[in-house]
Amino acid sequence: MVAALASFARRSCVLLLQIEKELAEELGEFLRDSGLRVEHCNDGPLDACLEQIQFENPDLLLIGGDAAGLGLCRLLRQVGVTLPVVQLLSSDTVDDRAAGLDAGADDFLAPPYRSPELVHRIHLQIKRIQAASDGLLRLGDLTMNTRSREVRRAERVIELTAKEFDLLRYMLEHPREVLSREQILLNVWGDDFMGESNIIEVYIRYLRMKIEREDEKKLIHTVRGVGYTLRD
Repeated sequence: MVAALASFARRSCVLLLQIEKELAEELGEFLRDSGLRVEHCNDGPLDACLEQIQFENPDLLLIGGDAAGLGLCRLLRQVGVTLPVVQLLSSDTVDDRAAGLDAGADDFLAPPYRSPELVHRIHLQIKRIQAASDGLLRLGDLTMNTRSREVRRAERVIELTAKEFDLLRYMLEHPREVLSREQILLNVWGDDFMGESNIIEVYIRYLRMKIEREDEKKLIHTVRGVGYTLRD
């Protein structure tokens, strides 16, 4: 009995927000069978959602991808909620993903929702947050210890300048997101930067030379007309 309770206590908690009741019940059953603890917040004002978040202390928020869900996600970010968010998209289009990113979601899933991929994405986001709290950021075989400032690609130690480190850290903190030049400039160089207009391109090239050898998988990808993304 004690062992069973201990096992239950260790289960990660997912809080479902702005998800239609029938779908929430189906997802709840599926995720519980996958070893997660699941709670569902009935539709309500922001204050009610914040109260339940505080009460349940979840590890991740699973939010609907309709207008109400996007609005709630945006409001939660505005009031300082930093929990990872996986958004349920109605369809997997560039516009849907862009809307989710703009609202503050960390990852997305299009139908069918009841799939091993949903569980995988939930665990990835929870592990990312837990690793970040320990000072570790990771994408594939690329790791960064923000405390010791050590960066590795597999077993290879990578020496970075202070600004290269800051740029890579920002990208590792937002894996698989398409980051615009404006976002990168603001978050890495600051809004008072008055240097060369091609500074981002220069440092992206420096990073690629250091973290992407010829025999290694490409991690930094250019999204034409938008910016850059770090993905494995």
